[in-house]
Amino acid sequence: MKKINIGVMTLLLFCLCATDFAYAAGGWAKVKDSGGIKLYERSVPGTNLMEYMAVTKIDVKMEVIGEALRDMAQYPKWLSDCESARIEKKYDRNNYVMYIVQNPFLIDRRDIVLKNETLYDYENGLAKITFYHTDEVKIPLKKRHVRIVLMNGSFQIECLGRNKAKFIYQLKVDPAGDIPKKVAYAVMQYYPFNSIKNLKNIVTDSKYAGMAKGSEDEKQINIRSFREASVKKIFGDSMMKVVRNKTAMQAILDTDSESIKNIALSGSAYEIINKTANSMIDKYIDKIVADKKEAETLKNNQKLHNEVTDLLHTYTEAEDDTVDSIIARYRK
Repeated sequence: MKKINIGVMTLLLFCLCATDFAYAAGGWAKVKDSGGIKLYERSVPGTNLMEYMAVTKIDVKMEVIGEALRDMAQYPKWLSDCESARIEKKYDRNNYVMYIVQNPFLIDRRDIVLKNETLYDYENGLAKITFYHTDEVKIPLKKRHVRIVLMNGSFQIECLGRNKAKFIYQLKVDPAGDIPKKVAYAVMQYYPFNSIKNLKNIVTDSKYAGMAKGSEDEKQINIRSFREASVKKIFGDSMMKVVRNKTAMQAILDTDSESIKNIALSGSAYEIINKTANSMIDKYIDKIVADKKEAETLKNNQKLHNEVTDLLHTYTEAEDDTVDSIIARYRK
């Protein structure tokens, strides 16, 4: 076992006990919000385990991110504490069994055999890579390694526009071994945050854009980027998630067919989507704020619109904020 610096351990435990979290939806607590990345954690009911989730906006096409996630050789460059990663059994390009060795700070090396299952849901503008421990491939445990046998989570990619995507990394894991879980989790807590931060740099490598070009994923996403019905569903769902008055937003979506048409004509260009979203938020303000003068003031508030845009980029099940709560903060 690695030698543990007692001072570092004490500091970690102190930080765990002293941190004051604001708990949000589903028991999630926001741990960090920096550099366009939001990190949340929550305890798993009935256990002593923790679950983590991080979300950000990435400025590349969603199929480009998909290619980066398939590149096992590059995992040590972005996945936190990853020493090596390789595919052990491949069913197809989206479904396989992989073996990962991690070399974390303070604690012994961990290894894990994971099964990856990928679903591209083109009609809803998203892809989800689900991973979980499996024993269908037998790999002997090396000396001074600890085998993780409880891990599951996902990478989710959501289309924000043809050149931008929301990326969500969710992770639940038992760190295993004889080290106290609080210490292990203090090491692992920022895994999703740091991994996403690194991934945002990795995906800019032109080789991934080249690998995605001409792929079936690119073809299917492009088809729906120009199809009005698909655009209305994908764009409409993203708007509906962030408002409380669903009836009001649905009415706006149903009557503003011209905006949906413009998005489709642009091939779902992010700039057009962002402009349309801001326009619909203004219409939403008109519907929920009775005082016309106050409504105009709110519509002209750029900070308000910036907060709404950030919400659209990073909304997850952990988020309590809505367009309505943001508007409420700016009202007199």
